[in-house]
Amino acid sequence: MLRSLGGLWALHSLGGLWGLFLLSSTAATKVCPRPVGIPGAQYKPEKLVYEPGNVVVYSCLPGLLRQGGYNWATCSSAGVWIPATLLCARRQCAPPDPLENGNITYADKFQSVAHFSCKEGFVLIGANSSACNESGKWNESLPTCQPLTCPPPPVPAFAQLSDYRPNERNVSGYQDTVRYECQAHYAMFGNDTATCTASGNWSHVPECHDVSCDRPPDIQNGFLSFSPHGKYRYQETVTYGCKPGYVLEGPRVSSCERNGDWSARPQCRAPCRVNIKKATVLYNGRKTNVEDIAHGTIQHGDTLTYFCKDSKGKCAHLTDSHCQDGVFTVPACYKEPKWLWSTEPSKLPVCSDAS
Repeated sequence: MLRSLGGLWALHSLGGLWGLFLLSSTAATKVCPRPVGIPGAQYKPEKLVYEPGNVVVYSCLPGLLRQGGYNWATCSSAGVWIPATLLCARRQCAPPDPLENGNITYADKFQSVAHFSCKEGFVLIGANSSACNESGKWNESLPTCQPLTCPPPPVPAFAQLSDYRPNERNVSGYQDTVRYECQAHYAMFGNDTATCTASGNWSHVPECHDVSCDRPPDIQNGFLSFSPHGKYRYQETVTYGCKPGYVLEGPRVSSCERNGDWSARPQCRAPCRVNIKKATVLYNGRKTNVEDIAHGTIQHGDTLTYFCKDSKGKCAHLTDSHCQDGVFTVPACYKEPKWLWSTEPSKLPVCSDAS
């Protein structure tokens, strides 16, 4: 009897479980999945299971504003959502005020960043950027652009400022310049001017060094004037000259330069012997007999113009010969007269270009 009752109870229990299974399967077909996300929005309530008739309400995230559409979604009896159509857009910040003597680059949406910079010659005071926050406000106040200044310029050893005009606060503005000069006999290395740069510092400042030169070299066939001391300081000079009859070619004065050497020195060019006994020539624009030239010599750079007979002996061509540092050559075309009755070429008419 007990065994029979036990069997009936087990059968009843199995039937109850099967019934629950059928009920849960029927209910599962009516459950909605998780609600669909909307860009820039969140929904409430958040549940594990949404049954038909459940409603979720969407709202825009901080920093975004509702731009229209329905903000709720409903779980239908078919287990699908009747969707919300909410539209969310980022808040806008009002354009920042103009930055005097500066520039601003920005976008005016939430989370966008405005960047501030100053024009050349101005320095930024304040934040260099500002973000558009969720309240539609910029999170940093507008900076200012102040004129850039440099402190008084440094003065190197053995130097002095020859041109410096600071303002009333004893500072200089952007691109102001100063000029330096070295003390006597000190050589400057570097530019003699410095400029107030965009970094607020002065550009490269020169240096002044004590420079000396050894005794200057002699020149051949010449002489120089010099003081008795063995060393010469920067920019001290000597003067060169030449022996009688020699011509000075180049600068007469040589100076001690900042590299410790002397500037270019001249040369003494030698005179020339006129190595022909008889001829009439053009010398210094006049007809002259060569035997009348003093000491039979001409100076470096002088020119004698000879008269050369043409092949028929009826006219004469003019041919120059120059004295070049002791070297002088009579033109090959000139023939010295052999006989007393020979016609002197200088007495013939000058040949025309067609002769």
